[in-house]
Amino acid sequence: MLRFPACVTLCLLAAPWAALRAQTPVPGPVALPSAPSAPAGVPAAPAPAAPAPSSGTDEIIGRTYSVELKAGTAFVGELRSAGPEELTFETKDLGLVRVPRANLSRLALLSAEQARLGYDDVGNGNRLFFAPTARNLRKGEGYVQNLELFLLSANYGVTDNISIGLMGSIIPEAGDVNFIGFTPKVSFPVSENFRVGAGGLLLFNRTGAFGLTYANATYGSADNNLTLGVGYAYDGSAGFYETPVFELGGATRISRRVSLMNETYFIRSSDAYGTATGVFGIAGARYAAQRIGGGLGLAYVYGNYEDNGNGTFRFGYNDGTAFPFAELTVRFGKIK
Repeated sequence: MLRFPACVTLCLLAAPWAALRAQTPVPGPVALPSAPSAPAGVPAAPAPAAPAPSSGTDEIIGRTYSVELKAGTAFVGELRSAGPEELTFETKDLGLVRVPRANLSRLALLSAEQARLGYDDVGNGNRLFFAPTARNLRKGEGYVQNLELFLLSANYGVTDNISIGLMGSIIPEAGDVNFIGFTPKVSFPVSENFRVGAGGLLLFNRTGAFGLTYANATYGSADNNLTLGVGYAYDGSAGFYETPVFELGGATRISRRVSLMNETYFIRSSDAYGTATGVFGIAGARYAAQRIGGGLGLAYVYGNYEDNGNGTFRFGYNDGTAFPFAELTVRFGKIK
């Protein structure tokens, strides 16, 4: 009979000159010859303009930044001046704001679109609710996520292109069904708004190994993106299944803290006995602050099997079903 795999089981001398100077005569300044006076009636040439001071910093005057202070205050403003000790920003609501560099917790340059909206991205758009995108965690970024209470995962950006993670289930009384595994991922930018990636869910429990390998591509920014992926399920005893699982998902940010997201998986397989079709996914909204966020939505499932013998025998969720979905995420390490 046809096998229908499941694929959603997925951080710098001072010297004592004063005493010496009190005992040693200091010569007066050397008199330099003065410049010849201009002839009567002829205006003197203007002195050359002094060069503009250089702050010696990497900030760009005139660009908009998201600023977060160590005290917890945050604002968005256009950089007016940047000195070694202090930055000055023009803000919409507060006017000119001077910030000592020692008080800065985070300074993020905004894109033209982010400057227009008045906020920057939260994270790098490396995943949807559960499914990975082809965007990666940046080096030093990490998060811990709880899905539906019973599924825990943690991921960390080793480099801007490579991340590693752990995943495990804590289902009460599930016994051998509970699992632990690894979630490696690589991602590479093709252009500013297009990336490709690959990875896997390598899971283990007392009965053996199973999981999924995948490749995907993502178009868009950290806030607004679309992902298309394909994966193959794996079973330790049966090997890789021949039937691919396709993923289509996306996210769009509708406010400073809220994004709408959806991820859908498709699988269809046929053999001499019949055809199996499955559609499942998650749709909803996520609230995201700098360090903590969470999502609410509906997980939906549709599936059936049609026997080739008479074309009428079916099983599964022919009319579809849905149930509540929730997740909580805590970010750690670098924010940007």
